[in-house]
Amino acid sequence: MASRLEEMRTQREAILRVVVRNKAFNVSVFGSVARGEEKPDSDIDLLVDFLPEASLIDQFRLQEELSALLKTPVDVISRRSLKPRDHDIRNEAMAL
Repeated sequence: MASRLEEMRTQREAILRVVVRNKAFNVSVFGSVARGEEKPDSDIDLLVDFLPEASLIDQFRLQEELSALLKTPVDVISRRSLKPRDHDIRNEAMAL
């Protein structure tokens, strides 16, 4: 059985279309999916950059559209919101 990350990579183009439509770019996966430790009920954690004109509505819509596309809850975190203490997220993030 393919890992969730492998499944996501097969849908990369569709994911990137949703990301761009919602004023974001530079998508990385972190958390259990990036580590290959996901369980059937695990969510998908994504780290993205948003364009300066992106709003919270864009971030919410991105999360909702990706959750629908991937049929799994998705959490979207902006790189801009990371604090210095979040270095583990930066270190394990894998480009999609």
